[in-house]
Formats: sequence, structure tokens, C-alpha cells
Amino acid sequence: MAVQKAVDLTGTGPTVEDAVAEAVDRAGMTLEGVTRFEIVSLAGTSEGGRITYEAQVRVWFTLLERVHG
Repeated sequence: MAVQKAVDLTGTGPTVEDAVAEAVDRAGMTLEGVTRFEIVSLAGTSEGGRITYEAQVRVWFTLLERVHG
């Protein structure tokens, strides 16, 4: 039986896809067993005509089983 846990991360980028990819890619660097993600919210900033997207992403990963002996 697998147990999953979720963490919320915020990624930023010049496009929505880049913002989401930043969060999911970073999760994959530090967490093993990433299985899915969900975009929780999407926002952005505009400074000097430059738009930056902020995607809050919930990432699920499977907890590893460790046998203690």
C-alpha cells in the first residue's frame, strides 16, 4: 500500500507553463516519487510592461517505505 503526501510550491516565470514547470521541476530535484500536480492558483505581477506569472502548485509524491531493523 502506498502513502502519498502533498506539498505546495510557488513557481514564477514569463509564461504560465514556465511558472508551473519551475515548481514541478524543483520538486523533482528534491523529492523522490513525484506522481502528479495540481495548479492551485495563478497570479502575476506587471512591472514596466513585463508580466511575470506566479503559479501555486500542489505536488504529490509517494512516501518511501523504510524497514527499520
